[in-house]
Amino acid sequence: MRMEQIFSILVDWVRREPAMALATALAAYGFLLVGLIVLAIRLTILTRKQARLLRGAEGGSLERMLLDHADGTREVKERISEAYRTGAENSEAIRRCLQKVGLVRFDAFADVGGEQSFSLALLDEANNGLVISGLYSRNDMRVYAKPVVAGGSPMSLTSEEQKAIGGANTGGPITQQAVRNSVRGSAGGRR
Repeated sequence: MRMEQIFSILVDWVRREPAMALATALAAYGFLLVGLIVLAIRLTILTRKQARLLRGAEGGSLERMLLDHADGTREVKERISEAYRTGAENSEAIRRCLQKVGLVRFDAFADVGGEQSFSLALLDEANNGLVISGLYSRNDMRVYAKPVVAGGSPMSLTSEEQKAIGGANTGGPITQQAVRNSVRGSAGGRR
């Protein structure tokens, strides 16, 4: 059917049933009015949301604001990457720093008291470093240093040096009482 035929049928119907045509037209206008009110409310809500979104854009366009946001995001990502790289470098450097300390004091000779002799272990995270021992006697003081690799040494270690290394791994100096109990009577010139 063509448009002219539809128009002709509608005109004939309006001539035969004018009251019904008027009621139908009023219903259609009422429906359109309700639709218009709904659309106006939705437009008001969207306008408020847009105003909230653009607040702080200083009159610029949404496109400019989004581009500025993208640039800021890119800068933040670059800074995060740089901080991650720096953190990884620092973490590796810290692993190689001497960070564990173990100290054992003892009497190296039976005729000298006061636990003036010592063994000091200084280790990194992988238990590499050195152990320094000082033997005190009435006439002199001797100091020895030995390398420590993976918690051991290519040189022979005394029991005090081994305890100092163990103390470094467990978190600090071994108490003098514990050393006295385990070393008493076994001291002497051992080097």
